[in-house]
Order: sequence, then structure tokens, then C-alpha cells
Amino acid sequence: MPRPLKVDDDTLRTLEQRLAKAKNDLARARAAQEEQARRLDARRKIIAGAIALEHLEKNAGSEWGKIYFRLLDEKVLPKDRHLFGFLPVREAPPASQAETPGTDQPDKLDAAE
Repeated sequence: MPRPLKVDDDTLRTLEQRLAKAKNDLARARAAQEEQARRLDARRKIIAGAIALEHLEKNAGSEWGKIYFRLLDEKVLPKDRHLFGFLPVREAPPASQAETPGTDQPDKLDAAE
């Protein structure tokens, strides 16, 4: 038969400290798991994008190449267009028309769909 647990202030304090440590360890482990998932997702997108860009470079005149170019041309934001040297330069909207962060207004490029 297990002996009864001695419950005094020191025992409660020790148990509370162990519980707090366990909660911190759990939160840290969950954060690490989420960070790993985010890194893997970014890596997946980088690899897929590299393959797609390489295919576009080799097969620009194909139906797929034309569709991919059109999608990039429509979806890439003006501030990021310099990353794709083959895309035509687009003017950024004036500051008065620029979308403010946190609003649900669609991007100008999305409205063209």
C-alpha cells in the first residue's frame, strides 16, 4: 500500500514549481515544433519555386510557362517585382491608395481577377 503523501507548505511549493517547469517545457517544445513546421514549409516552397522557375526558363513558350508567367505577373507585388528580372516593372500605388496593414481590402492585383 502506498504511503500517504505528506502535504505541507514545502511540498505544495515544490509541486507548484515542478508544474510550472513542466508547463514551460511543454510551451517551449510546442514552439519548437511550430518553428520546425514553419521552416519545413518554407523549404518546401523554396524547392517548388526553384523547380517552377527552372522549368519556366527552359520552357517559356509552353502552355505551362505562359500560365506561370501570367500568374507571376498578376500576383507579385510591386515591391517584390525586382526579384523576378523577367517581369515588367509596375508602378506601386500612390501612398494615399496604398493598403494599410490589417485591413481586409483586396490588393489591386487581386481585384483584376
